Parts: sequence; structure tokens; C-alpha cells
Amino acid sequence: MSKATPSNGIKHSIVRILACRVFRPALEHLGLEREYSDIELTYLPPNLHLRPQELGKYLRREIAAAERRNERIICLYGDCFPGISDYCRRHGASRVPGPYCWEMLLGSDRFNRLLEENAGTYFLEKELICNFRDYCIEPLELYDDEMREECFKHYHRLLYVRQPSDPDLLTEANEIAEFLGLSLEIQDADYSHLEERLSELL
Repeated sequence: MSKATPSNGIKHSIVRILACRVFRPALEHLGLEREYSDIELTYLPPNLHLRPQELGKYLRREIAAAERRNERIICLYGDCFPGISDYCRRHGASRVPGPYCWEMLLGSDRFNRLLEENAGTYFLEKELICNFRDYCIEPLELYDDEMREECFKHYHRLLYVRQPSDPDLLTEANEIAEFLGLSLEIQDADYSHLEERLSELL
């Protein structure tokens, strides 16, 4: 990656990346903090996408704090709450392009191809697999057969996006697939697409 001067011409001593914790394995793998001495990473809880209003409050608070510190801000989030792109623009924050974290981890071409193959694809990564009960079963009441059927009636397969640092989660992923009545497929993440998008902003 090569660092670029901010388009507004203002010099900042620190570049603050605000990211969902889903991206932590990817950013650690890319080694941004090792490569750049002026990069600081802030991770927000990954289950906030279930509560968009609360996510918006978290992000607004972190952006305001970074502004007070005169930091340049890069937001690494999908379209997880309405108006996130407009909010970032209004506050001078750059947003890594991409509608979903899965698209960023797989690359847009492969992500779109997977959906074209099977539109009823439910994506999982390590954080969601390890916390499936707290993030999905309890809040969505999936222990109820009728609720589970209603929530997943349009899905046909479970796709686990496996990252290089993941432990062996095959047993857990299989259990979730069986619980939901879906077939299981595994795709390995490709960080080159995320790295390219970050590179354009750094």
C-alpha cells in the first residue's frame, strides 16, 4: 500500500480506522499497524448490525471523538444502518466501498457469482459462528420451530467465509447448518480486494 495525501489538503498525524470487529482478522493479517506508524484501529462490537440505531450512535460517537483529535477517519462498515455513507461524507470520513462485509471479504465478483448461483445464501464468519446463540438464536427466537422456519424459508445454503486465522470451526458450522436445515459450503476469504480498497484511501 502507498499512502496518499488527503484530498482536502489537511494534514493529520493519525489515520483512525473505525471498523466492525468482523474485520479484525483481516486487518491483523494485512498488518496495517505494522506497516504504518500513524494508523490506529478502533473496533466496534460485531452484533451492532442487529440494532442499527445503536450502531449509528456508536459510530457517531467515535467519529466525533476522532474529529476532536484531528484524526483522518476511515470507516470500514457495510450498509449497516440507513444513511451511513451520507453521514461519513458530512463528517469528512472516508468509507471503504462495499455493501456487505461478505462482499469485502470475498471480493465483489465472487460474492455476486455466489448469489447468482444461489440467491438463498446465508453467510457466516467466525464471529457469527462462535456467537450464533447470542447473535441469532436468542434475539430472533430461533429456538421456536415456526420462527426459525419463517426467518429462513428463503435460504437454501449456509456459506462459511473462512479466514486464515480461524480455528477449526467445521463442527460448529455443521451444527448450525443442521439446526437451520441448510446445506453447508465453505469459501476461503480473499483479502486482496479489501487491501486494494483500503490502499485507495490510505
